[in-house]
Amino acid sequence: MGSQQPDGSCDGHPEPEARWCAVTGGRGFMARHLVAALLRSGKWRVRVTDLAPAIVLGPGEVEALLSDALRDGRAVYARADICNVDQLIEAFEGVDVVFHTAAADPAKNDLQLHYKVNVEGTKNVIDACKICKVKRLIHTSSSVVVFDGVHGLFNVNESMPYPDKAEAEKLVMENNGIRELLTCCIRPGSIFGHGDIIMPTMDRYGRTQFIIGDGKNCDDFVYVENVVHAHLCAEKTLSTEEGAETSGGKASQNTNTCTCCHASKLCDRVGIQGTAPLWDASTSNVNTGKN
Repeated sequence: MGSQQPDGSCDGHPEPEARWCAVTGGRGFMARHLVAALLRSGKWRVRVTDLAPAIVLGPGEVEALLSDALRDGRAVYARADICNVDQLIEAFEGVDVVFHTAAADPAKNDLQLHYKVNVEGTKNVIDACKICKVKRLIHTSSSVVVFDGVHGLFNVNESMPYPDKAEAEKLVMENNGIRELLTCCIRPGSIFGHGDIIMPTMDRYGRTQFIIGDGKNCDDFVYVENVVHAHLCAEKTLSTEEGAETSGGKASQNTNTCTCCHASKLCDRVGIQGTAPLWDASTSNVNTGKN
């Protein structure tokens, strides 16, 4: 996509007047990269929503881009708890598209909190979208929705049935087409990239030679910009009549198509010790238009 010009256009070609979208959990790791991509496109004004009463920006290119957008009105920050539907209605007013990335902190071992945020919060997001006449809802789910907690899964695609869980994703898909709201879900694996906590943790474990299990246990990792690209593709697909028909109410796996074993192998693959990074966008397995 072309470089953004001071007038908000790309490569000097004026864009139609930018529409508003909202990003829930907008200060999360992946969400920050998503917000930056939306702003770079020149096609969107972004309402960043999160729990904090005010936005506090950090260092780096992504944060600098948001800072500029907040100053010139291409972005605004709105405090909104997804457990509070009234706050969501206020945040979604006048919005065409919602990217729902908010989720409970996975580090907190609190089942009630996770259900309240991930399931009831997602229901609130859906309800607020309907009330505000939002056109499209893209939900950030997870590849673990088809994991039963016991049996390992390899080469899984979207046809894998649910093991009686993943209520939030089900809610999103079941509400596709209701009151003109189009929905879809993106299922990334473990997300890594600039600003994550996965790679520093893996590197630290690698230095201590600490391995969980027998070292043969695997996980699927995906670069953050590939996840962002999947969300943008999903929104673009749902905006067309054909895409809405084929992808509305569907879920799409999002992966680098590379399953990695324990930390030392992962670190080697992504360039901490080796020279073959995984973050080439051409490896992104984005098939939102097909199921």
